[in-house]
Amino acid sequence: MRITRGLGPAALATALAILASGTLFVSAASAGTADGALKCSLPKYNPTKYALGLGQTTTCTITGASDATGLSTVPVIIQSSNFGNRTVTGTVSVIGGSTTITFTFTAPSGACNTAVVSYIKTGNIANNSWITTGGKAASGFAFVDSSGNAAACGSVPESPIAKVYLGYADNFYSHGDPLGLPWNGMPAATTIFVGCGGYPTGGVPAVAQPCEKVIGSTTVDSYDAGAIRIDNTSTTTAMPVTGGSVKIGDCTYNPWGGAMNISIPPGFSLVLTQTGGPKPCDTDEVGPYNFDTSESALGCTPSFLIPVVTLNVNGNTVTINDTGQILNTGGVDVGGCGAHDEFHAFTQVL
Repeated sequence: MRITRGLGPAALATALAILASGTLFVSAASAGTADGALKCSLPKYNPTKYALGLGQTTTCTITGASDATGLSTVPVIIQSSNFGNRTVTGTVSVIGGSTTITFTFTAPSGACNTAVVSYIKTGNIANNSWITTGGKAASGFAFVDSSGNAAACGSVPESPIAKVYLGYADNFYSHGDPLGLPWNGMPAATTIFVGCGGYPTGGVPAVAQPCEKVIGSTTVDSYDAGAIRIDNTSTTTAMPVTGGSVKIGDCTYNPWGGAMNISIPPGFSLVLTQTGGPKPCDTDEVGPYNFDTSESALGCTPSFLIPVVTLNVNGNTVTINDTGQILNTGGVDVGGCGAHDEFHAFTQVL
């Protein structure tokens, strides 16, 4: 993709240096802005894009986002056909009577060319009317090097792109297929498994209260738990994962603690599930099932609570709304409602 510059390399480099001292470059009269306009304290690169340095972090707003009214957070997607989409969490607030989304984004070291910014869903693209008064074109970032030149794709090793899957493991009751565990069949040679027993080399030690065993066995761990799978799609670069949690309603699940630091080799997968120990929130369940996310329903009438998965991958926070309610089994505690079997195969959500 060819990019039209708004500043020459030398001028843009000077602008970036001044920005570091706290000077705001782009400001436009609000009278010329349209709803859903992207506003960043960054230099203008061209009439539709802000200049963002590789590895640089910026906090931006999307103003007049009336379609986010009433929400507390929304996904903000930085869309790129060159290095893949990146999703961050935008916080919704009302400023001066206008619904505003605030988000923070760090440009990956392998970013190149340009990206557009969408919110709530891909394709709902913010416009450029803060950059160009009266503009209605798609807005986003142009990624530049330290000299202010547009970064060409392939000039810097790209950050690996994650694929994320959700599932539900159940070999507690009359388990599903295959054998109630969604990771069954994944090649052991290329899978890092963090479950009962922990994963000490990745900062996830075994818990004091170990998992139970299935009835009739002294060796097979009993699982009644949500499961997260992260695939590293790169063939050359490792992918660091340094955090993970799931929030359902008022309950936050984090069986893997705050010291997780796992590097997924190229082409490998990481599975995160229960590690033992009690559930973190009030429940009538007894036993060491600290990722039994189906228990969040606490009843047989479907709830509309959407599990929110937060991961730290490649140094960026990735937030996924489990709109299919895989982790809370459709909003019903299936295991306590007669059907028992809560198994769900891994399903890609990112």
